[in-house]
Amino acid sequence: MTNLYDVAVIGAGAAGLSAARELSGAGRTVLILEARDRIGGRIHTLHPPGLPLPIELGAEFVHGNVASTFSIVDAAALLACRLPDDHSWLQEGRIEPLGDFWARIDSVRAKIGARKKDLSFSQFVRSLPNLDSRTRELACSFVEGYHAAHADRISTLALGSADEEQDPENIAQFRLPAGYDAVIAWLRAGLHLERADLRLSTAVTSARWSDGKVTLATDRGENFRARAAIVTIPVGVWKLGTIAFDPPLKTKEAALAKLEAGHVVKITFRFRERWWDDFNFLHTNDRFIPTWWTTAPFRTPLLTAWAGGHAADALLVEGAEAIQERALASMARAFDKPRRHLDRLLAGSWTYDWQADPFSRGAYSYAAVGGANAHAELGRPLRKTLFFAGEATSGNQTGTVAGAIESGQRAAREVLR
Repeated sequence: MTNLYDVAVIGAGAAGLSAARELSGAGRTVLILEARDRIGGRIHTLHPPGLPLPIELGAEFVHGNVASTFSIVDAAALLACRLPDDHSWLQEGRIEPLGDFWARIDSVRAKIGARKKDLSFSQFVRSLPNLDSRTRELACSFVEGYHAAHADRISTLALGSADEEQDPENIAQFRLPAGYDAVIAWLRAGLHLERADLRLSTAVTSARWSDGKVTLATDRGENFRARAAIVTIPVGVWKLGTIAFDPPLKTKEAALAKLEAGHVVKITFRFRERWWDDFNFLHTNDRFIPTWWTTAPFRTPLLTAWAGGHAADALLVEGAEAIQERALASMARAFDKPRRHLDRLLAGSWTYDWQADPFSRGAYSYAAVGGANAHAELGRPLRKTLFFAGEATSGNQTGTVAGAIESGQRAAREVLR
């Protein structure tokens, strides 16, 4: 492979691989540098023996009937199953169906309207007159869970401009029984064998750049030259300054100051038998685990605990060894089951600390107060030399695999122009 590449791509997640696939297919020589010893980024799929479905430590759902993801699903001949759109409230073992879940969320979101002054979502819901306590609780819990955000930090204006809940096809969610890594495998398989060079376990430490020239130094003592670079690192890594840019990226630093890396804790439990009634998503007011879900529409003995925002913080401060204990205690409370019964049936569990991962430093991104346009600003190219992709650069698909894929394709088009 040549010593001078047309494009260097930093990161082999969904965004980086999407960009590299497009560019190598268009005749450009591409170098992909990935710090991890695997591809996929925050898609991390396990295939334990004896289970009917894979375990998704990271991204799990396809959010919305979006072309960027489903074009891959179709091309790779993958099975996609639509989840039942049912949400319930769970407290002390009593399940109350929330048939109006999306109507409640939309009723709050619709009140954002053409508001000009930004404020946190928790401030916003407190300012709404005549909002019942259950709707207020559900709205804040949804924002913290779905966006992995802190309700007292996330931008209300950013939530108002996102097109999540308005269209039924946008709120539809799908599961890939083959695993999300099948999407990543398809992207990698499309890299041109002679024009794409993928290097794992190679972390970029610095980037010297000028018009039409980029030199990347790595932790392996290597230097790579390219005419352009696409940066796809997560917001949490950006904020740590893991890669030293010379000259510094002042406009990007300003955008990053208005973005946050979300916090999540996700634990998938395997039981020896399926002891719960049918459901899809259960919401609670538990301090540690506000959301539970099953593998619906599939019937398996897997149950997932999910905490975002402040709930995730409350768990993380307990320490790694105590997190599962707290989650099981929350499970016993919420489902009104004796703890000894759950312990007897428990056959295994899987979790991953994305906050501690040096190449992630958090889950997906969200805009803080004043940052409604920060995602778009982070994605703007610099002097036809540095280009930017990743879910944090997507204005309308933030935090999703679809957003990452679209951003990679967009960055590739910008390079080719």
